[in-house]
Amino acid sequence: MTAKLGLALGTGGARGWCHIGVLRALDEMGVRPDVVAGSSMGALVGAAYAGGALDALEDWARALTPRRVWSLIDMRLTGGGLVGGTSIAKMLEEIGLDCRIEDLSLPFIAVAADLSSGQEVWLQEGPLASATRASVAIPGILSPVCIDGRWLIDGGVVNPVPITPLTAAGVRVVVAVNPNAATGGLFWTPGQDWPGLPDFSEMVDQVSEKLPDALTQFWRSGTNEAPSKDPNPPSYTALINATIDMMSDQIRRARLAADAPHVLISARLAHMNIMQFHLASQAIDEGYRATMAQADWIDTLMSS
Repeated sequence: MTAKLGLALGTGGARGWCHIGVLRALDEMGVRPDVVAGSSMGALVGAAYAGGALDALEDWARALTPRRVWSLIDMRLTGGGLVGGTSIAKMLEEIGLDCRIEDLSLPFIAVAADLSSGQEVWLQEGPLASATRASVAIPGILSPVCIDGRWLIDGGVVNPVPITPLTAAGVRVVVAVNPNAATGGLFWTPGQDWPGLPDFSEMVDQVSEKLPDALTQFWRSGTNEAPSKDPNPPSYTALINATIDMMSDQIRRARLAADAPHVLISARLAHMNIMQFHLASQAIDEGYRATMAQADWIDTLMSS
């Protein structure tokens, strides 16, 4: 008897592009999930898959360059995030995700967190683009999204690899994807840098146009590199990357220990910063490799 398969797509920022490779590999095996749950980037890729727009998303992702990534960032000073996210919402609609979750042919669950209560929220109905946008709302970076009177943020804050919604749906086999394998050692080392990321000074230049001169001068004074006795202080992006990795690693370990999947696909992408979205091809290829490495075990489970 064919098992009912649930696919849990985890968080990881740019590393989450690996989910596209995972889905490509599963398709080659003739394995199609019956239910998909995603947190953060897992929700973005999962939504594209459930909405029949995976090809469009992959083409869009592989075409990204550092300059293109920077052009998508709509800076703002209000709304709870440095980035408004309007370009993300527009992209979701452009690739065909302007439908409702309940109208999809494949059951899909986007995981978010309620900013007020801290509760895990499973979005299973309503506009697909809005649910996806809420699930990717990284605190402090992307502004939260209000759905049904609740302000929602990134699902990775509460459930980085969303297995629980799948077990609640009654699936027999759970395949989970962790894009962050091998990030549990050193989260940052002095002097570590990632090529292709915009310099924070560019962000200051853009935002300063909206600030009074006095406040702009004050902010600039805080972003200039001041003399320090400590060598190689972390950059803004390094700090954000390491902090999110630390938080996610602890929560992920606890959740996986309590609710282990039948198959855990671990993509080794620790060399990538969560903001290096222009490295989509590397992540996609690694997701494919990591999945094919477990092809025999997946086939055994699906045949039992």
